[in-house]
Amino acid sequence: MYKLLEIPIRIFLMVSGILFVFALPSLVGIGDTLTINFQPFWKYVEANFQKITQLGSHSFIRLYEQLNLAESYLYSMTIVFSSLLVVVFVGMAVAILVQMAPKKLGNLFKKVINFFEAVPDLLILFLFQFFVITLYKTTGLKFLQLYGNFGHKPYVIPIITVSFLPTLFLIQFFIKVLEEEELRDYVLYGKAKGLSQFRVLMVHMLRNIFPLYIIQLRTSIWIILSTIYLLEFMLNIPGFTKNFVISIGTGEILMLVICLLLFTVPLLLIEATGYLVSRFYKGKESASL
Repeated sequence: MYKLLEIPIRIFLMVSGILFVFALPSLVGIGDTLTINFQPFWKYVEANFQKITQLGSHSFIRLYEQLNLAESYLYSMTIVFSSLLVVVFVGMAVAILVQMAPKKLGNLFKKVINFFEAVPDLLILFLFQFFVITLYKTTGLKFLQLYGNFGHKPYVIPIITVSFLPTLFLIQFFIKVLEEEELRDYVLYGKAKGLSQFRVLMVHMLRNIFPLYIIQLRTSIWIILSTIYLLEFMLNIPGFTKNFVISIGTGEILMLVICLLLFTVPLLLIEATGYLVSRFYKGKESASL
């Protein structure tokens, strides 16, 4: 019952937050002195609240017909969830390889991962651009689509760029958790019984840290959502985030609220998955051997 009430309350708070944020410029008056004006602020909030209740307004219908919401949303969400899959599988695979590698080699891998963590994802995008353009100039070969001009919808470059930074963060988190888990009594007991390191890791350790792994994906999806907006702007990709700019430019607050709520769906799905996983594992002890 509590969860059923939580959903409409959260939606109400999200919509209220959007209205208050976009009304903040009217709160501050800049003249000879800096003043705080609550009356224009509340009038602006009230006017925007009335707009979001007018689903049948002509301006909203015209803008809805102009924007291809379904197609652009499907395209952007394809990039988001594809990037999330890359983050999940690559992050887990690399962390397991580092954990299974000899100590000296594993430490070397950690240093390399820590080094690349400081590399901004935009630099990766620029390197891709430089590589593709240089290759095209020298050989005439064009095997990767960079920009979204003339209706093109690139996938490979956006997915790699968006998933780069969250993958590194997830690898670091996974390695740290595995190192802490390796000191647990059940791991030491399993090794004392003669079980291989690979079996202890894959069968028992991964099962115990799985809830933490799912919860950590919330950070990954935050990074992905924040990066894809900038990426679609830089590459002129016809994605869903362009609807934000169009809605703000036309002053159609209702369309902006709808777009922002739709944009948060991946985050809500990850939170719901984390909640279900935590409920499933709640009260369970570490797996015994």
